[in-house]
Amino acid sequence: MRWFEPLIVPGLLQTEPYARALYATRVALSADDIDALVAARLARQEVLAREAPPMLWVILDEGVLRRPVGGREVMAEQVRLLYEAVSGPTIRIEIIPASIGAHDGLTGAFTIADLPGQTGAAAYREGARKGQVVTGREEVADLMTCWDTLRSEALSRSDSLSLLEEVAKSWT
Repeated sequence: MRWFEPLIVPGLLQTEPYARALYATRVALSADDIDALVAARLARQEVLAREAPPMLWVILDEGVLRRPVGGREVMAEQVRLLYEAVSGPTIRIEIIPASIGAHDGLTGAFTIADLPGQTGAAAYREGARKGQVVTGREEVADLMTCWDTLRSEALSRSDSLSLLEEVAKSWT
């Protein structure tokens, strides 16, 4: 899976307090609703802990790491989790530094998935409240081009790790 995120930490990599802080901003959600949404999000993360997890390659805009979702303690824990996640063999995180300014991904988050037994990739575009599955070859190809462009703007793996470490320290 290739996942680009310009605004928040991808759901598969969110800590419980971070997810809870995000859901708490939604109007008209009760505490029970938030508990259920957070539990569902955390349950989906189990896909990364199974015996043969999928490869997850994430590109984040640096602003994701600097936005104080839930406060300093929540962000310190969240950024530490991201740093730890990339120590394994199946998760890669690259960061587009703020110094880049405008880039092709500022129009929104998306995920591209290569599915076993399928002849092409499928994609998912995020929206304000819900997303859209994309299966048309031209639309998926357009997102793949966007992904390649974003990768060319992102820091290298080692520079991204250094930035994660620096940001984690800034939250403590």
